[in-house]
Amino acid sequence: MRLLLCTDGTPLSQPALALGERLARTLQAETTLLVTSSRAGQSATPPAAVTDVCARLTDAGLRCTVLSRPEIPRRAIIAQAAQAPYDLVVVGLLERGRLRRWLRGSSVRRVLQSVHTPVLIIPADRPTLRRILLCSSDLWYPLETIQLVGQLAQATDAEVTLLYVIPQPTLHYPVLREVEDAWGALLQTDTPQGRNLRAGRDALRALGVETSISLRHGSVAEQVMQEIREGEYDLVALGSTYAVESLRRRFVRSITDMVVEQAGRPVLVVRHRKEGEGGRGGEGETESNVKRQT
Repeated sequence: MRLLLCTDGTPLSQPALALGERLARTLQAETTLLVTSSRAGQSATPPAAVTDVCARLTDAGLRCTVLSRPEIPRRAIIAQAAQAPYDLVVVGLLERGRLRRWLRGSSVRRVLQSVHTPVLIIPADRPTLRRILLCSSDLWYPLETIQLVGQLAQATDAEVTLLYVIPQPTLHYPVLREVEDAWGALLQTDTPQGRNLRAGRDALRALGVETSISLRHGSVAEQVMQEIREGEYDLVALGSTYAVESLRRRFVRSITDMVVEQAGRPVLVVRHRKEGEGGRGGEGETESNVKRQT
């Protein structure tokens, strides 16, 4: 695995540096430590904490490189992530002025819009990763997300909970009505949601990961946040669709944005393409993809 660990030397980036180092050791990852400037025009001299992390990883037999980019964090991270085939980008919280944040959203949101590699946002350190919550922003669990979450769970001996929130139907689609009528026994239904939940669960269990399922009913955003608060999870993972080209996505928060900003714990965002965007398809495809892999 190739890991890009980013820091701007400010206190906000310390949790990412600490957890990123532990993940690099656990995953036996080749690590690039990217040092950026906290403000435009400042030098990006590696602080002692960064060189110490790299020295410890090197002593552990892992390859580690320190790079400095004299750019603001958002631009530096986007540029560096595009230069090499990283498997995971690790960042802390990236703040910007209140006016720019109100006009264009947080810097982390801008990074998620532009970086195609999975991104792990770490607002606060967690001493262990024992419980992982995997949410889906669609009706299916993308194969890329299942694989990466499974790899993290294997390495940290974590258990995974698959969360599916059944929204209240606003249209009289037969599938939506069937799901709502049987939402307490969704796994036993022959709906796309039931099939894909079973496929995701079985794929993780095939990797030796203890996996359970949590079903909720109602407003998706509210139920996701309630599950996070009640479940004492150490990490939240989401499969998020590509939406860089969407004008609405530039200015309106998605559920992914909300979780990143409010969860108060590490959030892993794995982006995927919907049907017709040159990537994987929709509802039924995850099941067949997972079966081929397992």
